[in-house]
Amino acid sequence: MKKKSYYSHLLLDDAIKEKVLTIMLFGNNRAQSTGYFRVTLGLYYLSKIMVEEELDFKVIDCEFNRFIYRTLGGGHSITSILQYMSSQQVLLVLNSASFISTFLNYFSEIPFRNIPILLSINLSVSKKISGLATNGPVQDWILRQECVAQQARETQLPPITN
Repeated sequence: MKKKSYYSHLLLDDAIKEKVLTIMLFGNNRAQSTGYFRVTLGLYYLSKIMVEEELDFKVIDCEFNRFIYRTLGGGHSITSILQYMSSQQVLLVLNSASFISTFLNYFSEIPFRNIPILLSINLSVSKKISGLATNGPVQDWILRQECVAQQARETQLPPITN
């Protein structure tokens, strides 16, 4: 039986919260700042739950939801953030001029090559729950990133992030 774990793999400490809030400040307006917050926190969350140990999601989600509520107010949760990340709206953030480089600067432990993987996993789970097909703009973005990465490997050039 797997041992339930929380703090050993998923820390939402003050330093992480500060990084997320700092990235939020790079948005040009309220809507973009909110999008930056959602995608940053969503990518961080997804990167930390991809572990072998069994996680106590009730505790984890409670911690994240408290931070989300204090930042964005009522009506927002980690679930709504993950839903946002499987919607076309996430592309406004991913294709913005500054998000990817800013995110990678503050969260260097999550390499760019993991972002399409995390989005793909989230998209698959979200669409499985909703019963909808995964085809669409987010899937197209993920596939484009994979093509760019493949071309970069073939030519030995670093992949373009946008």
